[in-house]
Amino acid sequence: MKNNILKSNIELIKSLYNINFYKIENSEDAMEFSKHNTIHRIQLIFNSDAILTMKNNMSKDYIYLLADIFNISIIVFLIDEELYILGPFTPLLHTREDANQIFRENNIDDLSISDYLRYRNLFPTINEDLAIHIVNSFLKQIEADKATRKVKRPNFSYNNANYDNYESSRDNYVDLLQIRYENENLFMDSIIRGDSASALKYLGKMQKDVSYVKKIGSTLENERIGNAITRTTLRLASQKAGLSAYIIDQISSKNTRRTFSEKNIDKILEYKKEMVIEFCDAIQKLHKNNYSSIINNCLKYLEDHYYEDFYLDLLADEMSISKSYLLKLFKKELGTSPTKYLRKLRIQKACQLLETTTNSIQEISEDIGIVDSNYFVKLFKREKEMTPSQYRKAHNSTTKKLI
Repeated sequence: MKNNILKSNIELIKSLYNINFYKIENSEDAMEFSKHNTIHRIQLIFNSDAILTMKNNMSKDYIYLLADIFNISIIVFLIDEELYILGPFTPLLHTREDANQIFRENNIDDLSISDYLRYRNLFPTINEDLAIHIVNSFLKQIEADKATRKVKRPNFSYNNANYDNYESSRDNYVDLLQIRYENENLFMDSIIRGDSASALKYLGKMQKDVSYVKKIGSTLENERIGNAITRTTLRLASQKAGLSAYIIDQISSKNTRRTFSEKNIDKILEYKKEMVIEFCDAIQKLHKNNYSSIINNCLKYLEDHYYEDFYLDLLADEMSISKSYLLKLFKKELGTSPTKYLRKLRIQKACQLLETTTNSIQEISEDIGIVDSNYFVKLFKREKEMTPSQYRKAHNSTTKKLI
């Protein structure tokens, strides 16, 4: 009866959390566990001999939370002298930078970063509190009359020495806060100037300066929160630079959408940098022209939606103005109409694709929002006095090499 309950609960946990659950009865089981879960000899807790040694020295009154040098964790515990292992699982996600740091600190040169990150992705990301709760809930079903087991965290591999030494070297915490404050101000000043290179430099400094207060790795939620903080800083700096609320909202909303469902930390960090660059580009354009806020908003809208079907009424509604006033403003400030401006913008985007890709003319036509490729060729020739194919031959380095 008890064995049936054990098996059914183990299968339920594996199904619900997509996590492995092992029963180690002998050396063969230990070797099988080690074979399936080890990528490097430095992972001492996954060694079959270490597993059997743990089994012989554990108390039935505790559950044991163990982490290897890569911060990959398992929970081990005994039931009736039999060893059970929940995991492996990863409490924190790692970027390539995190992996590089671990490899440097431990002199690992016989494993590639890419293979390591693929290996980590085999395991579910579960925080330690949830993993402990899973095990204790499981044990309650098996040992209903016993008290909740306490948790022990033997230190097999993770060494906080570097972190402790680095923290202790910060003799004056006020100095650290001052540096952080100065970097934030320099970051905002860079944004206000529209200087993306400088902004990215100070963003990197801010992130590096706080990295010593946490273990290597992060969670998706932490990175999303960090992204939100950066978004707020960018919005404030952009307002000071005079960027319109519409453009600020368009850029920040785009970042929110991208990070909301993203599961890859490196991508979230990449989106943060792209957001910084996009704000700086928008501010630079603002500094270079003397357009009204409505026209700047229109240009931003067309830049973001040039590949979609265009309706003048829709653009006017988006700007909360009448169609006639929109046409009047465009003519006054740009000397053209929204439709003609969009046509030139689409041709400009087509030129970029012709210069940098080998996509077909039909594909490029569709990419810029013109379904009829024949009409696209006609427009392109009128604007550039040559066909798209002729333009590609003259400007695409890949095409030149093929010729």
